[in-house]
Amino acid sequence: MLKRRYLLPTLMSLLVVVTSNTVVAQSRYGVLQPDDLQKQSALAAAPSGADEPLVDSEVQLSKDALMSVATDQPSELEKTVAQKLEPVSLEERIQEQTVQPKLEQFGYDIFSSIPSTFAPVVGIPVPEDYVIGPGDSFKVQVFSVTDVEYNLVVTREGRLLVPEVGDIQVAGLTFKEAKTVLSESLNRIRVGAKTVVTLSELHTIQVLMVGEVTQPGSYTVSGLSSLLNTLIATGGISRTGSLRNIQVKRAGAVIATFDLYDLLLKGVETGNVYLRQGDIVFVPPIGKTVGVAGEVHRPAIYEVSEENSVSQVLSLAGGLLPTAAKSKTQIERIAGDNGYTLVQVDLSNGSNADVENGDLIRVLPVVEKMDNVVLLNGHVITPGGYQWRPEMRITDLITSKRMLLQGTDFSIAAIERENVETKRTEISYFSLEAALQSPNSAQNSLLKPRDRVIVFNTHTARAEQLSSIVNKMRNEATASQPAPIAELYGFVKHGGSYPIESTTRVLDLIEYAGGLKPGTDNRYAVLARTIKPSGLVDITALSFESFNRGLTAHNPVLQAGDRLYLFGPESDRPAILKDEVKRLREQVAFGELAPIIEVGGAVAKPGAYPMTAGMRINDLITAAGGMTESAYGLTATLSRRSLLNGEFSKIDRFDIALTSNSALVESGDSILKPYDSLVLHQKPEWINKPKRITIEGEVLYPGTFEVDKRETLCGVVQQAGGFTEDAYLFGTVFLRESVRKKEQEALDKILGEMDDLLAEVHLSPGYEKDQKMPVNQGTNDTFQVIKQLAPKQARGRLVIDMDAAVANCNESADLVLEDGDRIIIPKYQDEVSVVGQVYFPTSHKFRSDRAALDYINLSGGTKELAQREHAYIVQANGEVMTVRSKASTWGWLMSPANVAVTPGATVYVPLSVDRINGREFTQSWVDIFYKLALSTASVDYLFK
Repeated sequence: MLKRRYLLPTLMSLLVVVTSNTVVAQSRYGVLQPDDLQKQSALAAAPSGADEPLVDSEVQLSKDALMSVATDQPSELEKTVAQKLEPVSLEERIQEQTVQPKLEQFGYDIFSSIPSTFAPVVGIPVPEDYVIGPGDSFKVQVFSVTDVEYNLVVTREGRLLVPEVGDIQVAGLTFKEAKTVLSESLNRIRVGAKTVVTLSELHTIQVLMVGEVTQPGSYTVSGLSSLLNTLIATGGISRTGSLRNIQVKRAGAVIATFDLYDLLLKGVETGNVYLRQGDIVFVPPIGKTVGVAGEVHRPAIYEVSEENSVSQVLSLAGGLLPTAAKSKTQIERIAGDNGYTLVQVDLSNGSNADVENGDLIRVLPVVEKMDNVVLLNGHVITPGGYQWRPEMRITDLITSKRMLLQGTDFSIAAIERENVETKRTEISYFSLEAALQSPNSAQNSLLKPRDRVIVFNTHTARAEQLSSIVNKMRNEATASQPAPIAELYGFVKHGGSYPIESTTRVLDLIEYAGGLKPGTDNRYAVLARTIKPSGLVDITALSFESFNRGLTAHNPVLQAGDRLYLFGPESDRPAILKDEVKRLREQVAFGELAPIIEVGGAVAKPGAYPMTAGMRINDLITAAGGMTESAYGLTATLSRRSLLNGEFSKIDRFDIALTSNSALVESGDSILKPYDSLVLHQKPEWINKPKRITIEGEVLYPGTFEVDKRETLCGVVQQAGGFTEDAYLFGTVFLRESVRKKEQEALDKILGEMDDLLAEVHLSPGYEKDQKMPVNQGTNDTFQVIKQLAPKQARGRLVIDMDAAVANCNESADLVLEDGDRIIIPKYQDEVSVVGQVYFPTSHKFRSDRAALDYINLSGGTKELAQREHAYIVQANGEVMTVRSKASTWGWLMSPANVAVTPGATVYVPLSVDRINGREFTQSWVDIFYKLALSTASVDYLFK
């Protein structure tokens, strides 16, 4: 990462410096080749011809360089600013003395990541200080009366053979000096002529690369090559070589010393000379090195020359980052044969501390902790960090109610504080309303640095807003210092875990949780406390009615780990307390009984309850929500379990007096013992729900009546004012829910067995059955009918004799009513209906001298397929009577009899089963069954 981080800035600074020096980068940096590749190179000399316009050289970046640019990581400054952009937090993090995992030597990347190839130098203007040597080609143009052009090559002796002038010594002269000599010489011969001198081809030179270079050897390079260009093209300097003392030797003497750091860090090119024939480039071994890591701009290993102090070395690294902890800088130093040591350095006012070879300077970051700040959280418009000031109070942070959101809970707010002495998280609660209204009150607390003020709302689960503080306290807890947390459960507005102060009482905790809800039981609450260090659970019953009288014993100071339970009208108290009951059972030793008691019967919340010290029977009834309205308030039954020799148990039962008027010895003031079980009885003949009867039709006052437990049919008719003149008592319809349920069960049972019954009919023999019920279709027809059958709904009609029931309330005919009974008194019906297999089904006016067969004959008589011996009559009161009789008026055994009928009756003549096909039989049989089932109240008993 460090290599990528600093490679691109270094590369770009180098290119800017080189190109700013009269396009030296393009004029000097030709391609260099070793001697053994000279014959294969076409780049050894500049091309011939006149100078061409300056064109951009084609540069190919290496794959590594491209990947470096593409995957560039954010700088340390960018990372620091990105972290500051996050919301203000008071969280502290463990900060180890760690710096970069690795450091690289500074400056060597220029030889590995700079463009690897350059196009040949073509058409590049020759600089004025270029030194002329053998092999250079001049193009000289003379403009006068007659224009002349000369192409001249410098001889091995360094001379130019100029026509009309002779030889001129130019070797060793600069290009500028050579042009001047040539121009003056030609102008003396041609008066008034204008001379233009250019270089068309350049000579090559040989240089020797030795020392700590990557590829030492002799190289043929362009005459325009500089020292740095030559180093780059020949592979550069190895990491064992010095970048600060690169030497160029000529004729046995050092003619230039080049410090690459000056170029990389300052843009100074001093010492980067042009090479000449025979020059030797010598790179000595690396000198003294010092590593710089941590919060600096360029962490790396630096070669030091004249830098002897920490400040000077840090300058090489680009200086300190803003996140550097100046007073915590360390130098890891080799302490001779004894190993390493650390030297602490304070950079606050600069440091002149000396550095030694092999030192590693660690610049550590500042602690990621924000001081002199307070945090405002919760139900506010602009939560976040604010500057802390001395004597700062709540109202200095929350200046007005405009900073608060709608629904703010003004009764309570909290301050989270870090105790610098105990290193524990603490909390304090205050009234936000009192603080805003009375700035001089104690509720307007002083704030300390790093306090966090939490504003609650009235609707969000409050324990969730405090969960972070609760988790902190639990993490900080020890066996000797448990977390100051209390828990609130049951019928509360905002239940859960709450941090508490050392002086927090029960009522304070309830206030923290939003106060008592309407309907809270003020007579019974439970405080469960875990006693340290035994871990045993101690149960205390509390009464809020005692709180109002100022009894502090019932408003105790809470301790760490306390659990408070509150109850409401619908609270399942045994379910809420089951965990405490379980703990009490688990903590009981062998030979003892768990302090658990039970209550049942006519109480609001029966079940198991934890027993408290001195708990009495009346206290148990209060804990169970009191007696219900059906409770018998004089006595109750108490079962008591006792151990015999710690091995056997027995149970004694005795009556308890619940009032002082009773003569029983045991009373409601009796103290309970473990495993006692109290049962409260119900009042004798108590009716929880009164019976309501509906009477309709021909009565004076129809409607719904609330009746007594033993109310009868006769009595309710009297309440309804008796019957009207049109009442038809014999046709009374009496519907009862219990009868309906029995009928429905019987119907469902029969319909469920319908397939079996029909299968038996198909398999039974019959006269010419094959002709009447085709084998290939009968079964399928029957199956289709069964599929279409819907479950029939029973009505629950009970056959009664209304005349006998209401006549002096005859006990034999009267009946006791049930809740939901419905009585319908119809008007007098003066007709008899005939349906079924008769020629003209219709209704006839009732006449007392006519019976069932008479009405059948009046309807045209029975059809050919009728089964007249199976005809039946449904009377107006719901009774069903068959016409089959042993004493038949038709003179045959089991033949139809002329049965008497009543007004409103229906005579039904069924279809003959043996003379129809399967589908007809099925439909007829089901219809018959359905009518029979609905017409009798005793159908349930037929199938039991």
